[in-house]
Order: sequence, then C-alpha cells, then structure tokens
Amino acid sequence: MSPILAVTLVLALLLGLGPGAALAQDKVIKMGVIGPLTGDFAFGGQYQLAGAQLKAEELNAQGGGIKVEILSEDDASKCDQSVAAARKLLSRDQIHVLLGAWQSTCTLAIVPLTAQAEVPQYTTSVAGPITQQGSKWIFRVGIPTSGLNRATLEHAVKRLGLKKIAVFTSNEEVGKSVAATSVAVLQSLGLTPVAKEEWNRGDKDFTGQLGRIRASGAEAMIFSTGFAEQSIIARQVRQLGMKIQLLGGDTIGGNPKFLELAGADIEGLIFSVGFIAVDDDLRVGAFVRRYRERHKQVPDSWAALFYDSVGLVHAAVKATGSIDRKKIAEYTQGLRKGAAYPGVVADMHFDDKGDPQWDPLLVQIVGGKWMILR
Repeated sequence: MSPILAVTLVLALLLGLGPGAALAQDKVIKMGVIGPLTGDFAFGGQYQLAGAQLKAEELNAQGGGIKVEILSEDDASKCDQSVAAARKLLSRDQIHVLLGAWQSTCTLAIVPLTAQAEVPQYTTSVAGPITQQGSKWIFRVGIPTSGLNRATLEHAVKRLGLKKIAVFTSNEEVGKSVAATSVAVLQSLGLTPVAKEEWNRGDKDFTGQLGRIRASGAEAMIFSTGFAEQSIIARQVRQLGMKIQLLGGDTIGGNPKFLELAGADIEGLIFSVGFIAVDDDLRVGAFVRRYRERHKQVPDSWAALFYDSVGLVHAAVKATGSIDRKKIAEYTQGLRKGAAYPGVVADMHFDDKGDPQWDPLLVQIVGGKWMILR
C-alpha cells in the first residue's frame, strides 16, 4: 500500500467514514429551475418544480454515484426577473443545466444567456421562435404550438366537420404564436379563420370580441392563453348564448387549476397536450401515484415534463460518465427514434433545432374530467 493511500484511509477512519466514502465521491449535477413560484401564474412554476424535485429525490435514493441537486429561482412570470435568475444560476451557482422558464417570452429572454454560457436549457414553453434562435443548447420538452394546434384543428375539421373557425388569443408572444400556427393549419386544410381577435393579459370583458366572433357565424373557436382569461371567456361565451365548439390552444397543460377556475363553463372543450394523469396507464400510472403521494395533488403536463427532463439529464451523465455540459447537450442531440429517452410523457427525442419529435394526446373535458380521445 502506498504511503498516500495509507494516509487517506487513516483520515477516513478518523472522520468516521468508510474507505469507499473516502476514495469515491458522487458526481453532482446542478440543475437550475426557473419559473413563477409566486404571482398569478404560480401554479405553472410550482408544478414544474415539484416534478423536477420528485425525480431528483427518486434518483438520489437509488444512489449509483450520481447526485441531482435542484436549485430553484422564482421569476414571478416577469422576464426581467427570469434573466436575473438565469444569470445568478449560471454565474454564481455554476449549474450544469437550466430548466425553464415557464412563460414563452421569458424563455426567449434566457436563450441567449444559456447559449453564451454553453449550458443546456430544457423548456416546456411552446412559442415557435424559441428554437429558431440558432442556439444548439436549447431543447423543448413541451410540444410547440404548431404541433398542438394542428392536432386540435385537424380533429375539429376532419372528424367533427367544422369549417367556420375563429381564432381568439392574447396579444403576447405565445398568443401570437397560437394565432399564427392556427391560421397556418387552417390554411393547410383549405380554410381561412372566419374571425381573428386578440385580448390583453388581465382583461375581464371580452364581450366585444365575442360579439364579432358570433356575428362571423363561427362554429368553433380556438382560444389561448392564460387560465384566468380563458375561464372568463368560456363563461361569457355561455352567457351570450353562443353555440360554439371551444378548442383549447396549447397552454392548458392538463392542469387541475384550469378545471377549478373554469368549472362547468368549459365543458366539452377539446385540446391537445403532451401528458394527462391516468392512474391505470402502464407508462404513467406509477409516476401519477408517486406524485400524488408526495405533493398531495394530481400532476399536470408541466410536472411530468420537468420530471422527465431531470431523468434525461441524469441518463446523459450516466451514459457519458461525465457532468460536462457539452456532453450532456450532445447526448440530448443524439436522441433519435429507436434510441430515445423513455420518459413518462413519451420516448423523448429531438430534431436538429431541439424540438420534440413525438405526438400529443387529444383530450376533451367531459363531466368536469379529462377524457383522452386519442
């Protein structure tokens, strides 16, 4: 035995540690999570963080020489705070990956920072431009508006036979993305929206826009974003006596908060989403039960997506034997169909721009509950 090894073992024994603890140390993956933990959209950030924490706890309990450390920052869904949080996590905490933000506009503000720092970023945000900035460090784990709205609108047109469809969205980045992709999908189906309206975040009265949509003869309306506004819109649609099929545009996420806010007014809504909590499903059932036991609530798609993101990064470190940021990014870039990460949401793999390459679920609200159509 060499003198150095002998001294190391003596020190280990004096400190009350076993030889293995003295000679080996876990690789620690620092994962920064940014999202709204306070404010009007706290439900989104809280679900994301809870999903990430649950997966970290499970992986850490398994051991295996890799430890996950979750470092969270609250941006209150304000993009200047998102940028400040990202800078703090990147410079002070030296994170290996960043998960966030929740709101698309805030994610867009962070993309240049993670690209410059060469830190992989995983986001559930759905606005199209997020992966169009030329960064090889951004990966979207949430299906973008184009994929979600295509699935919803194709069902409305091809399966339900609806031809007169209105588009009603917020005038922020994600709302404009919903509008643009909805118009593009309808055009690909040989249709033009019979009406196209916008609202400002925080609005309470939508009767003017809804009046114009009713006058257009719309049979269906795809609308987004913002739980509070969407809930009021659904209520005012009923109050105005409008006989119209409601279609959800991308941000509902299977979140129980939406059902709570909208109540019976949202009955019959059809939307697309990446994940829905189903106890008896072989793929997601165990996750749903563990999440409910740990957090005393049903998980939504945002929780599931960050749960899978943590698992994916852990798999990257395990496969490469390194916490090097570039290797984590290269592992993620190398995921392809047939060689994907098996998450609870899907077999996760991405295109060259970092967009997800799996299909969404089509869901309808029936009796105040989610019902998977396909």
